[in-house]
Amino acid sequence: MVITDRYDHSLDDKNRLAIPSQVRNALTPEVDGICFYVVPKNRYLELVPEKLFISSSAQFQSGLEVDEQLAKKKRRIFASATRVEIDKAGRVCIPDRYIAGSKTQGDLPKVSLGKDVALVGVGDRLELWNRSEYDVHYAEIMAG
Repeated sequence: MVITDRYDHSLDDKNRLAIPSQVRNALTPEVDGICFYVVPKNRYLELVPEKLFISSSAQFQSGLEVDEQLAKKKRRIFASATRVEIDKAGRVCIPDRYIAGSKTQGDLPKVSLGKDVALVGVGDRLELWNRSEYDVHYAEIMAG
């Protein structure tokens, strides 16, 4: 599956986000899994298909002896990642800690979404941006 395009959506009052039908229709449960993992990346979130997240996590298997740098990386990724299931209406619920103004939003991660978001296909996953921040970022990319 290759995920492309940009989709502008809004979170509902329960922080649910509709996954575009083009993306849902391209998902194959046997290949991609049945959910996404939400992984923060500084200014945006990644929605990573379940099987990709699981297969990518294999690189962090290190046996009993864990190098401190690897341990820090594992903590950063796994402690902040959240499994979100697609409901019957094709939506996922974005955890409160990533929403601007949320009572549960702490210092980490730095992602702070508003109600208006841009979903951006980047090949094997979706990026989820605050829409106005993505517009600025995209303008910078296009300016070269």
